[in-house]
This record gives sequence, C-alpha cells and structure tokens, in this order.
Amino acid sequence: MDTIDLDLRGVPCPLNAVRCQLAFEKLAVGEGLRAQLDSGEPLESVVNQFLDAGQRVDVERDTGQQATVLVTRISP
Repeated sequence: MDTIDLDLRGVPCPLNAVRCQLAFEKLAVGEGLRAQLDSGEPLESVVNQFLDAGQRVDVERDTGQQATVLVTRISP
C-alpha cells in the first residue's frame, strides 16, 4: 500500500484539515495518508472529516501533545 506522509504539527485548524484533504484526493482506493498532528482539536477535526466521508481512520499514536493518524481510502 502506498502512503503519503504529512507533518502538520503546529499547523492551525482548519488549514491542517485542508492540507490532509488535498493530499488525500491524490490517493487511489487502498492507499493511505499518514498525518502527524497536534492532539486535541486538530486531531479531532481530521478524524471526524474522514470518518464522515466514510474512510477508514486509525489513530496510531496520541501522546496528548502530538498524534499520528492513518487514513485509508476505502471508497472513491
């Protein structure tokens, strides 16, 4: 599976969600986007954005300060 990695730590909302969406649009079904984000609102906003769109979302790590989330495209 191909994965795009983004480091969006320190990037404010909603810019982090916009950058994730732009990168995600380049993915084919089965490919993933791994994003490093600040915990709290940035993480929640990105997770909810992709869950609402019907994609698979796995929070791989959340230290309370920073988090890593993997979003896998399961539908076009």
